[in-house]
Amino acid sequence: MSKKEAIWMISVVVVVIGAFYYYMKYIYKPTPKQPAEVLAANSASGPAGTVEWQEWLLPDELKEISANVFQDDTHMACIDDNEGIIYIYNLQSKRIDDKIRFAGKGDYEGLAKVQNTWYVLRSDGFLYEVQPGSKDPAVKTVDLPLGVENDTESLCYDSAHNRLLIGVKEKDLTEQDKKGFYSFDLKTRKMNTNAVFYIESSYNSEDKEEKDKHNDQEKAKDKDKSGKGKDKKKKKGDAEIKPSGIAINPANSELYILDGPSSRLFIADATGNIRSKIQLDKKIFPQPEGLCFNSKGDLYISSEAGKNEQGVIVKFKPD
Repeated sequence: MSKKEAIWMISVVVVVIGAFYYYMKYIYKPTPKQPAEVLAANSASGPAGTVEWQEWLLPDELKEISANVFQDDTHMACIDDNEGIIYIYNLQSKRIDDKIRFAGKGDYEGLAKVQNTWYVLRSDGFLYEVQPGSKDPAVKTVDLPLGVENDTESLCYDSAHNRLLIGVKEKDLTEQDKKGFYSFDLKTRKMNTNAVFYIESSYNSEDKEEKDKHNDQEKAKDKDKSGKGKDKKKKKGDAEIKPSGIAINPANSELYILDGPSSRLFIADATGNIRSKIQLDKKIFPQPEGLCFNSKGDLYISSEAGKNEQGVIVKFKPD
């Protein structure tokens, strides 16, 4: 092969590689993951089932989205955990239509809407009541009997009881191995320090009856050996549950609880008894912290961005 032919072949290879790179980066649009790939239910909850799936990639201002709730059928209210701003995101135009500034910088984690009033929960147990006005919103604050050590991230409106539900992510007020969810009375504007319900700090896919039976057997063995009952140690895979969001399914009043650090979704009854666990795809939900239902019963989950990516909202409509 002559030098001229070699140069020609190298040029062709370079052009082909360049064209392929341009196509993959700027033209090619990969098919979105199907719901079966996004949601992987454990053995306790059975197959995830067929769902309708839709995704919104959010602007940079919502890269660290920490909560979302509907303002109306086409507008989603969102908060970023660093700014005291409620962002009104248009699901149709995929743009931010409005911003309601209610405070300065902070760690804002929960959002709820009651009629025309917004409630925002700060992680140190500080609750903001925000009523939008023609210019600046009217803002009231409540210092809840919760602190930094509790790390409050879960907030939702319980319309059946006209109250807010507030959950701790870390240390509970009284329980060592449970996480409490507390009620905030919207009339008295006070939080009851007696939990409405608790969820266990850890959960696995064992049938609960079999798990309890096994625990009793282990305790009996330990008691025979030492004369004192011992609590069974956590099994491998029983990652601690850290509630980062909560919503009530309007169709059946079930509780949907997000665990952001582990990208898990737990479904529980009204007493906090966990019925099933769904593992979310961490590539799509690196840190899910917000969830809500629309009037039709569709579930919307939001997640903070992963490395060099965008925040996201994903809609699920189970069959």
